[in-house]
Amino acid sequence: MDKKRTILGLSLAFVICSAVLFIPAGNVVVLLVLMAVCGIAMRDVYELMEKGELPASKKMGVTSGLLFVAATWAILKYELPDSVLWGALFLVFLINFFRIFLYSDARVAVRNVVGTMFGLVYVALFWSFFVRLYMDGGAEAPTRTAFYLLLAVKWGDAGAYFIGARFGKRRLAPAISPNKSWEGLFGGFLFSCVVGVIWWWLNDGMLGPYKFPLYHALILGFVLPIIGTLGDLVESLFKRAVNAKDSGAIAHGMGGMLDMIDSLLFTAPFMYIYIQFLSK
Repeated sequence: MDKKRTILGLSLAFVICSAVLFIPAGNVVVLLVLMAVCGIAMRDVYELMEKGELPASKKMGVTSGLLFVAATWAILKYELPDSVLWGALFLVFLINFFRIFLYSDARVAVRNVVGTMFGLVYVALFWSFFVRLYMDGGAEAPTRTAFYLLLAVKWGDAGAYFIGARFGKRRLAPAISPNKSWEGLFGGFLFSCVVGVIWWWLNDGMLGPYKFPLYHALILGFVLPIIGTLGDLVESLFKRAVNAKDSGAIAHGMGGMLDMIDSLLFTAPFMYIYIQFLSK
């Protein structure tokens, strides 16, 4: 077990949790951080694609992604209709597709547009659901729903890491990620369920503005680690395809930004859809 990685991870978690708990979701600092995370992760994706010889317009892709994240935050802050946001997304997609006419070589044009759009969808579009969760309780208060997701997913990751490192014997996906084990996944279930139960107890059965029965905490405790693990395996498959160990280098043993949020990119859309049913 890498002690330095563990200390760095816990320190980073402390800083993030402190900021999330005390800064209102509508504060511009929140927007800048959400955009920075998205931009760095998109850069990581495009660099992985470049190693795999799949071209993309990095500047156009990252700019489009940042604008969409900012639009998502602003529309939720000022309570504008969702149709404005999806109209903005359609315009972004349209502009990126029409760039195909700027190339003289049709094959290069198609590959470039596909590569650019892939990074936009994989990171910016999926990350926009985390932004939605962040703004779920209103602009004036610190987030609660996104904070719960962070706790459940990251403690699930920690449980998988600690239990897997200590007891892992049965490989979960040896061809993609040899270090993942079924025992580690069970550790993810355990830690994530514990987070859910403690949250339910401390918050009087509420998840932000929603009533949060205990059985929902247990359901999410099982489902979030599964979706998070699948998200991590998707990124691992990309890295294996281009023979890269990490997507970048944010800190010792922690890889790049994409490595840090890969599970959130898949769990955030699921969580958003789940709470829409929860609120009915």
